[in-house]
Amino acid sequence: MPQKHITKEIKVLTNQRTVKGQKQNGFPMRRWKISLVGVDANGEEEPLPYIEYVEYVLHHTFEEPVRKVTEYPFELQERGWGEFDMKIMLYFADKSPVPFVLDHDLNFQMQHYEVSHTLTFKADLKPSFIKLLNPPVETISERSSPLSGNDDIDGKAHKRRRDTIGKENSKRIKEDDSSDDDDSSISESVDEWESKVNVHVLADKFQQLNTEDLLELVSMVKANQTSDMYILEDGEAGEFHIDLRTLGDDLLNRLWQFCDKRLDG
Repeated sequence: MPQKHITKEIKVLTNQRTVKGQKQNGFPMRRWKISLVGVDANGEEEPLPYIEYVEYVLHHTFEEPVRKVTEYPFELQERGWGEFDMKIMLYFADKSPVPFVLDHDLNFQMQHYEVSHTLTFKADLKPSFIKLLNPPVETISERSSPLSGNDDIDGKAHKRRRDTIGKENSKRIKEDDSSDDDDSSISESVDEWESKVNVHVLADKFQQLNTEDLLELVSMVKANQTSDMYILEDGEAGEFHIDLRTLGDDLLNRLWQFCDKRLDG
């Protein structure tokens, strides 16, 4: 029987943090960023070649409330003091499907949260677009992580979290030196996020470490953990999840130096 529909899953990733020393209307200022990633049938993150660009429709108090982003992972960075509901408009590489609208709740309850959405397409689309929806599976030979499988770390096995595909660099928000008396608009331009450590290369370095070194690395991460970081230890599943993008440059640089020292020794 011919396939009637094609479904694709995507995730909206939100990261936010408080800007030290800044308030507006009695509320602390926040810096936040939103990005999109695809999710394949195995639950792994994948690119979104079928999306041409994304428009974020922000609260009307922002200057230029409609923001167009054309490059994966379609990341938007801003700052403000209030929570609000936004629209995320997905425009596709083939103009036949109508743009898809995602309703997104920007809130400050958690510093990192992810929301999944399912997109449904009719199967009678152009073959070129269907190919983008169903890219060929590539076989990638990788060395097994010493943090996975049956290796035991204090009775628990661990493995690193796969970082977002297609994202080139680790980024963080610079500190803002403005005072608490700053009455600027909530749509004031956002400082660029620095990119000093390539998290993909760092993750590859993790794969080259032996089990003893990985134990020490995990201990280092846990010893320097702050509320801004996304770190989750799941003993039942035997996993140690780290979102490298949330660790900050200082810890990332220390992990980089640690890996270089161990691998060059």
